[in-house]
Amino acid sequence: MPEERTRPARACMPCRRIKTRCMLQTGEARCQRCARKSLDCVFQEHQRGRRPGTRLSKGNATTLSQSPVSYPPHGLTTNNAIASSAAAAVPGPPQTSHSHRQVLDVPAWETGPLQPSGLLDRAMSRGRFTLRNILSTTDSAVPDRGAGPSSSLPSADPVQRGLLSLSAASSLFNSFMANLNPYISQLDPQLHTLAYVRHKSPFLMSAILAVAARVFNPPLHERLLSYAEDLLVDGFRRGRKSTETAQAVVILTYWKTPDDDRAWISLGYAVRMGMELGWHRLTRYTGNSTGGSSMTETQKLEVRNRERTWHVLFVYDRSMSLQTGKPWMIERSDFTESVEAWCRDPLAAPGDSLLGAFVVLRLLTSEVFKLLGDRPSKGGSGRLYPLESLLAVIKGRIEEWEAKWIEAASQESCHRFLIHFYGAHLRLQLFSLPLQEVLSRKEQDLFLNFEAFWTSYSSALEMLRLLCRFSSCVHLAQDSVHVMTAYCVTFLIKIISVPSSITAQIEPEIGDAIRGAARALRQHPVLPGTSCALQAEFLDRIIARYFLKKSEQDHGEPTPVARKEQASHVHQLPSDGGVSLMRDWAVAATSVPGAGVFLDDDFGGLDAIFGEGALWGGAATEAEPVCQEGSFYT
Repeated sequence: MPEERTRPARACMPCRRIKTRCMLQTGEARCQRCARKSLDCVFQEHQRGRRPGTRLSKGNATTLSQSPVSYPPHGLTTNNAIASSAAAAVPGPPQTSHSHRQVLDVPAWETGPLQPSGLLDRAMSRGRFTLRNILSTTDSAVPDRGAGPSSSLPSADPVQRGLLSLSAASSLFNSFMANLNPYISQLDPQLHTLAYVRHKSPFLMSAILAVAARVFNPPLHERLLSYAEDLLVDGFRRGRKSTETAQAVVILTYWKTPDDDRAWISLGYAVRMGMELGWHRLTRYTGNSTGGSSMTETQKLEVRNRERTWHVLFVYDRSMSLQTGKPWMIERSDFTESVEAWCRDPLAAPGDSLLGAFVVLRLLTSEVFKLLGDRPSKGGSGRLYPLESLLAVIKGRIEEWEAKWIEAASQESCHRFLIHFYGAHLRLQLFSLPLQEVLSRKEQDLFLNFEAFWTSYSSALEMLRLLCRFSSCVHLAQDSVHVMTAYCVTFLIKIISVPSSITAQIEPEIGDAIRGAARALRQHPVLPGTSCALQAEFLDRIIARYFLKKSEQDHGEPTPVARKEQASHVHQLPSDGGVSLMRDWAVAATSVPGAGVFLDDDFGGLDAIFGEGALWGGAATEAEPVCQEGSFYT
């Protein structure tokens, strides 16, 4: 009989969690209990609660450095496997190896913190926060309803359910990865193959197919979207939590149906899911992703997949906060601040550079809007110089950001368009802040702050020209691009509605730019009710309505030319959800910091466009995912 020995000073994490003896047979890598229960026998030295002046023993330190990080096999699809994978991704205290930040830090009862997260069962910090798990006294935590083999795998696969053929699914999946994923930088083409996603998550697979079908196979869209939302409801009811579930929830918000206003709620669901899986405790990136040589290539890519998803949620969260005025949920951390090094990892995906660019932009500007967004009106008595100085510094930083990240963007991809577009949008939004103070005065004179006027005006025109220059990219862009376009156009309409000697000179250029953008959106065949079709109608109608109202003000009644131009667009507006979506766009455009500049007695805001002001109050300003400067969902 092999000799048995007990580790007197240390125990593996599964044994330590229930405070039982850890029996290790001589020559074996796993203790008896872990071998019997097929648990991951991972050893980690206590970090929190160690008395000052103590140090790791040499033997224990050697064991720790040689302990491999355990990950589930590539093909596992049960929720237990997902939970184990997620738990392995949660970092503990900083270690000498970057791979150790992926290991869950589970302190022993006798040395752990005196907070609930340290004293109660540690399953609560791995997405299994149930009363049964907290009060469990058995050797292992009692699985919740989301644990164990999932009924969704593999029977919930949309192909097996007969929703579409395998060839159609393959075509839609490849179209998504090649044409849509570059806009959102969500998935890694090296990891997320058709076979991998089908085995990993039917929900993610269904979400990808539904979004792709909206663009590439519309007859299948409604059926696939309904099925994906059924899986969303079932997953929420069962409490399923995984990286793939969070990704699927977010993907469904990028290209939405016109009347879908759940982006804010869906984002919160995904963020809370990530926090339950411990992503908010990821530590600073210091080198090679998962430096442990014992991990397979797939396991290393899965680690980056979790990290990438948290970066996406960070950008999404900050963008929604700026758009809606609601507080953000994810704080900046050492992990997000080390994103540039993370982008240079040898395992980086093609879209990681764009994602890193937007994380940097979020870190650069979020606090600026928080600082300046609620400035009280000076009523004409305040000095704008401090604000102008700060904006000048930020403008220089934005230009440096744009020049740096445009070099890393591929010439053939949509990334160059997105970087230019979001940079111009951010300059417009920032420099509209001092203009708001100018226009709030009794004497609205744009020359009082000509630099702010010219920077914001030229940035808005640049956004419209980018739509024409990159027209091949716009028809596939996520809805947030159209929200930013609505914001840009509404700003231009506002400034030419203000009585000023300069408006007569810029009015023709603005009109031509808006009409040119509308023509660019129609260059590619689009179906009625899609984002491009609705945006083109929106642009045509807003400029026509402006000239009609201007004619009424100048002549007392519309001129024949203005009346004809207005009538040529009124009947083209879709009578279905299109009007609702355009209202959402317009309200979103007027809900960002500095939005007060878009409502005035002369033009009446966008209510004058639709003539249904009573309906605006209930419009969902959060209907669009990320519409700010570094956003996708972007």
